[in-house]
This record gives sequence, C-alpha cells and structure tokens, in this order.
Amino acid sequence: METPTMLDLNDLNVPFIAATALAVSLAWTIHAFRQTKFHASRRYRALEMPEKTLPVVGNILDIVLNGDRVHDWVLENTVRVQGRPWKFNLLGLHEMIVVTTPDAIEEVMATQFTNFVKGKFQIDILSGIFGRGVVMSDGERWYHQRKTVVKFFSAKVLDLFMRQSIQKNMFRLHDVIEQAINTRERIDLKELFHDFTIDTFVEMSLGVELKSIGATEHHPFNEGLEVASNIVAGRFQRAEFVWKAERFLNIGDEGKLKHHMGIVYAWMHEVIQQSVERSIQAKQSGVASMDKKCKSLIELFLEHSEEDREGLKEEDFVDFILTLVIGARDTTADTLSWLFYALSKHPEVEAKLRDELKRELPSDTSTYLTMEHLKPLVYLEAVIKETLRLYPAGAFIFREAVEDTVISGDILVRKGQHVVMPTYTIGRNPVVWGSDAATFRPERWIDEATGQIKPESPFKFFTFTAGPRICAGINLAMMQLRIVTANLLQRFRFDVDATNDGSYRMGVTLTMKHPLVALPRMVDGG
Repeated sequence: METPTMLDLNDLNVPFIAATALAVSLAWTIHAFRQTKFHASRRYRALEMPEKTLPVVGNILDIVLNGDRVHDWVLENTVRVQGRPWKFNLLGLHEMIVVTTPDAIEEVMATQFTNFVKGKFQIDILSGIFGRGVVMSDGERWYHQRKTVVKFFSAKVLDLFMRQSIQKNMFRLHDVIEQAINTRERIDLKELFHDFTIDTFVEMSLGVELKSIGATEHHPFNEGLEVASNIVAGRFQRAEFVWKAERFLNIGDEGKLKHHMGIVYAWMHEVIQQSVERSIQAKQSGVASMDKKCKSLIELFLEHSEEDREGLKEEDFVDFILTLVIGARDTTADTLSWLFYALSKHPEVEAKLRDELKRELPSDTSTYLTMEHLKPLVYLEAVIKETLRLYPAGAFIFREAVEDTVISGDILVRKGQHVVMPTYTIGRNPVVWGSDAATFRPERWIDEATGQIKPESPFKFFTFTAGPRICAGINLAMMQLRIVTANLLQRFRFDVDATNDGSYRMGVTLTMKHPLVALPRMVDGG
C-alpha cells in the first residue's frame, strides 16, 4: 500500500484556494469589525427569557396557551425577574425586549426618541383599521400631523363643542338608566359606556349624531368598527403568515375586515362631503363659520387651508378621525367599565367617593355637573388615576430600533429589534409601585401633607404614554371620565352582578371579557 505523502500544490486549484482564503478572511474581518463595534456580546447584559421558551418557535405557544390572560403572563415573567428587563421571541420575529421601569421607558420614549419608531410590526398588526393617521405614522409625516392635531385639540371652540356633546349624551344616558329603574330591568354598563363614548366622539369629530345610546340596532359605522376591532385583535394570537395570506386572498376574517372597513370609510367620506357642501353653501350665503362659538373637528379642518393644516389632506383626516373614534370609544369606555367594576369590588372606596360628592357638590342630585363643579374633587381624581394605573386601555406599546443602540447602559438593541413597554405590567410592577401594586388603593395618589393629588412622572404612570408622542387627547379623555363618573354616582347606585370576575379578553385595548351587568337604583332610594 502506498504511504500517504504531502499534497502536491501542482495538483490543486490555486485560484480556488486563494478565493476561499480571501472569502474566509473577509468574513472574519466583518465579524471582527462587528465585535469591535459592539464591544463583544459578553459586555452586554444577558437578558433572561421565560422558563418555557422553546427552540425555533420561541414563546409563541406561551402566547397562544395563555390566551386571554397574556397580560398577566407578561406580569408574572416581570415579577419573576424582579422587574429587570427580559426578552421573549415570537416565531419569525426578532427577540423582543420587555422594559417596565421609568428610567428605561424614558430612554426609549424620550432620550432616544429618534432611535425608536412605531415600526413595521405594530403598523402591520393594526393595518386595515387605523390607516396611517398620526398614531401610526413616523418621521416627518407624524410630526406634521401631530402639530395639526394639537392645534385642533387646543381650540376653545372644540372644547365647548365637546362639553355640549357630553352633556347632551349624559341626559340620554340618564333617560336609559331611569327607564331601567322604572321597569326594574338590569343594564349592561359596558355596552352603554361604549355607546356613549362613540356617540360623543363621532359628534365631536364629524358633527353627526349616531344616537346609539339605548338603541336596539347600532349604526353600520359602529357595528363595522366593532367587527373590525375584534378581527385585528385576533391577529396577535395567529401566525403572521396565516392572516396575511387571508388578507392577500381577501378571505376569512381578513375578508370580513376589508368589507366592514369599506362600509366605515364610505360612510365617513359621505359625511365629509356633506360637510364640505354645507361649508360652501354657508360661505355663499355670507354665514361666517368663524363666528361660531363651538365647532366640530370637521369644521375646524375645513376652515383651515392645507398650508395651515401642515399638509393634512382629506385621507389623512379620515385616518385621524378613525384613530380618534376607535381610541376614544375603546379606551374611555373601557376605563369607565373598569372603574365601576372596581367600585363594586371595593365598597369602602365607593362610600368614600360618594361622601366627597355629597360634601362638595350641589344637594340637588338632578343638577348636571360640569368641570367647574368637579375641580375640588380630589378623591374622584385619585379613583380615576388608580383605575387607569391598574387597567390601562392600551396594554402594549411597541417601539422598533432604527439603528443599533444601547439602553439602560448595557442592553444592546439591534436595528429592527423591538422594545415592548407593557402598560398593564408597568402599572402593577412591585418594583415601581411597591408591594401593594396589585391593590386598588386610590389613596396612593393623595399627598398626606397637602391633601392634593401627587404628581407622577408620565414614564411611571404610563397609561397615556410619554415623551413627544404622549396622547394628544389626554385632556379630553380625562374630562369625559370625570364628568361621566360624577354625574352617574351623583344620581344612581349600581348593584353590579357579583359573578363578573373582572377577566379581560385579548385585544387592541384592555376590554372587559364579560358584560358589566348591573341593577340601577336612584341615590335617594327611588
């Protein structure tokens, strides 16, 4: 047998070897550059993952199996790591980093604001219902739309319009409740709150009365939004390629979504066109809209030039109105539902709140309470803030890194990776709010020395988000929450069905899973 000898270079393909060596060298150089640029991975904090994380599929099974308690799953994992940042993985996506402390949130939402955007994941998930309005935009588009929205929301004529609309719809709500008292019928407060808020915000936005409160049949606009919201919420628990395939083929739930949103958009364009025609007729007849003491958003939109509107066009306005109405309908209505649920579970809090109302407000319970009446009500404010802390409407906030960056000093966030700020968990994180974080205790908001509400950083009380993208409608939302809560408690008592366990369903917002059924009574015993 011939003994193996050293290879003869003449028998080999030298150009191939050279090319291979060059490729290996280049690959190593790139790798070394990356290691140098990012200082080697061992210098960054190694983030923990959930205990049941699986290879390849990551935590998709955790999300599916936890279903309608996914927010508590996130909370449990946060408590397990004692409030430190951690990460999870969804099939086909980057690892997502979860942060729940004020310092980390401030870094993402403010300090490094330009490094983080809404991103493709969030825009994809919510596409088909929110359009590209101010909430779903980034960069220059967001900046100009936001500027216009803030200008409109700060207009005194819109504030007056909103107050009139709230009062009108409060009287309608009173009528429905009083009718139920007379017939000894139970009511679904959750449904009534949704009808109230959509009626109020549609009228404020478009100057149109839907008259949903107490109606046996809902307006197609309302019905369409309800169906669409549920379908979009379902995307969080489905494989991305499945719902995107349905959307491409226009079948299944995605086909229904397109159909119902088509109805919504058609109705909105019709209303806007009618408003345009009325505006033209008013100008031709010499009626100056500028002299009106209160105006809807559509009136403000039409009386401003495109230049004044920072380039906001009709399509942008439609998307903005949809975002406002959907956000207001779900967030304000859901908060009211959770507030009255919480009061039913904490009678001592309700008794204390009613004592404040009795002490500070007119003795005539038929008096309509305005914001001027409610200014001295400290405990009411504390109850509302405590509800918003424990039951935040938008339970997840996502941000995508536009470039490789570092947060919290030693956490590497790669380009395209997402940082998740779960508001439900942030509000219940014991590291942030103390050992009684899960307890409904409005007193935590009141300064013992002054008896007034204690200010909290928006990066801690994150319900309305924070930084440059803090909710533009925060004052409108708080006004409605104060007025509705005070007016209802001033006049009525509600015996809420004790079988409601306070569970929520997975969705775009934190919506109560079951109806909030209650037997209403008059405060005076009637």
